[in-house]
Amino acid sequence: MQCALCKVKNCYTGQNCPGLQSVEIKSAYDTTDRQLMTAAAKIEGRYYLQLSRLEESVKFAQELGCTAIGVAFCIGLANEAKYIVQYVQKFFTVHSVCCKICGFDKHQLALEQIKTDRYEAMCNPVIQANIINDAKTELNFAVGLCVGHDMIFNRHYTAPVSTLVAKDRLLSHNPLGAIYAGYWRTKRLGLTD
Repeated sequence: MQCALCKVKNCYTGQNCPGLQSVEIKSAYDTTDRQLMTAAAKIEGRYYLQLSRLEESVKFAQELGCTAIGVAFCIGLANEAKYIVQYVQKFFTVHSVCCKICGFDKHQLALEQIKTDRYEAMCNPVIQANIINDAKTELNFAVGLCVGHDMIFNRHYTAPVSTLVAKDRLLSHNPLGAIYAGYWRTKRLGLTD
């Protein structure tokens, strides 16, 4: 499949390029995935273009009936994480864990450092996930975890994870800035290619 290169995107109007049968598609959604998909459709349908991702995330967690939320954040976004947690804890019990948890030295795992002339604590996504798992959160939000660290965190966390903030140090944590956010350009500003 090369969907990103497709010029027509007829799937939007019902074309089934891989030719899967309806029964195959429906059976792909087990109980948990079906519950997540139902909640996601409700939030999209009810609040389309009305809420920020932060607000949608809260509505999504409410729709699922969550009571405990985890926030795994990068120390470089500690201030942003503080505001996110302040908002989310208006609705839920929140457990937040910084990426540098335990302050483990990069040298102990022979990891490359940013500056070799000083101590550097490694990011610790496995322990981050373990601590949040121990808190028995039902849903977790990643806030600016580094590329790779986010993958490790997602592998070890036992409940669903959504990325609230994708790290992009160069573009103010807006990775789409690199490709000029086509949706924003056409829908908000009315510009065409």
